[in-house]
Order: sequence, then C-alpha cells, then structure tokens
Amino acid sequence: MFRISLPLLALLLLPITSTTYAQLLTFQSGERRNLLIELYTSQGCSSCPPAEQLLSTLLASDKLWKSYFPIALHVDYWNYLGWTDTYANPLTGERQQQHLKLNNISNIYTPEFVINAKEWRGFFRADRLPPVPTEVSGQLVLQFDTETKDAKMQLHNLAKTRPALCHFGLLTFDKNVEIMAGENSGLTIAQDFVLLSLDSVDAEFNNNNYQCRVKISALEQINNLGIDGRKYAIIGWMENIIAAPIQVTGGWLPAVP
Repeated sequence: MFRISLPLLALLLLPITSTTYAQLLTFQSGERRNLLIELYTSQGCSSCPPAEQLLSTLLASDKLWKSYFPIALHVDYWNYLGWTDTYANPLTGERQQQHLKLNNISNIYTPEFVINAKEWRGFFRADRLPPVPTEVSGQLVLQFDTETKDAKMQLHNLAKTRPALCHFGLLTFDKNVEIMAGENSGLTIAQDFVLLSLDSVDAEFNNNNYQCRVKISALEQINNLGIDGRKYAIIGWMENIIAAPIQVTGGWLPAVP
C-alpha cells in the first residue's frame, strides 16, 4: 500500500477543533474512459516547472474532474542535487519504475507524462493533450465519508478489461513553494495536483460489479481541510494488470466551514 511519508505528514497536521462537519460525497464518471494524467516531477529538476505549469492550466479547463484527472507525483531521486523535494515520496518512483517494467514508458526521467499508462512526449513539442478516448469502459462511482475517512468504489457496466487494483489518491494544491537551493534555487512555484497519498487495494467482484473500500490513510491525520488556505481533492481509479486505468473519477473535497 502506497502511503504518505511521515515528514510530509507532519507538515500537514493541524489542530483538532470541536467542530463536526460530515458529508457523504459521491463522484461519478460517465461510461466513456477518462484520462488519468500522471506527471513525474521534482522541485529539484530545472526542466520540471514548465511541465507543472501545463498541469496547472487544467484548473481552468471545463474538462477537469469530468474527462481530465491530473496527478503530480514528486520523485525523490533528484534530492541529491541540493534540494530535498518537500512532496517527494520514494513510492512515486516505484510506480514510475513499474510503468517501465510493464513497457508503458521507454525510460525514467523528469518531467515525464504518462497518460492512461502510455508515455506522452507531446509536452516537449508543445502539443495539446491527447483527445479523450471514445471507447466505453464502464461507469465508476466513488464515495467518500468526510467523517470516517472511508472511501469506496464500484465499477458498473464493465466493458472488456477486468480490473486488478483500486487506487484512491489524495491531492493537494500549494500556491507558494519557495525553493531555496538546487537547480531551481530562488524560485517560488505553484504545486498543483500534488499526490499526498495513494491507498491501493485489490478489486473484488461482488453483486455483478467490481468493488473496493479503504480508509484514506493521510486524512486520518489531517483535520480542518482548507483552514491552511489549500485546496484538496480526491481521485480514484481501477486499473488492469498492466497499470492501465479502466476508469477514473473524483473531484474537490469541501473545506470545513
């Protein structure tokens, strides 16, 4: 299971208040396959800020949380260059290595885009993102209980490929990250769609649907979402044995009023 690193978690801990604010949130995809847009990046990589800016432009897209589901996975293998990425997690590098072993990508580098488990080098040619697929893959429903931190998914009307794993990702958005050393020393950059944690479990077949359930590990330690001025989002997807997403859904988490 992919979990948030302890140093990063400590930065996000906030005081518990007596306010209770519970909601059952439901996110639902359509029948057509959506795009899971993975960006492997690092605060210590001089060529990464433009790629992260491309990801940030999706905040203004009417396709966000409908067809586009971006995540920025911060790797730790550039930390030796003089700056330790504040969002780095060694497990993101492991997922990138998995894509390599499964021949989804040709090499390990940053910035590297992987869209629906396929390496996308169009960024280096200033291409537009690939078009949204037209094939039907099934309808994915993600439910999240803000009080218990329990999340569950169901995949309905599955087309062809059977899912092997479910992933639940917690994302954060940090507008002012100051880089004090390394290749990007002196820059203040926005870090959007940052993957804080990824909880992964096997998909189980039950009542003619594929289902899974987890407790979002990082949120068990974070109180009062939004009180620090950050936005948070949750995404979930089911993928097959070659790490290709069958369907993905998700959206914004509400701040505590």
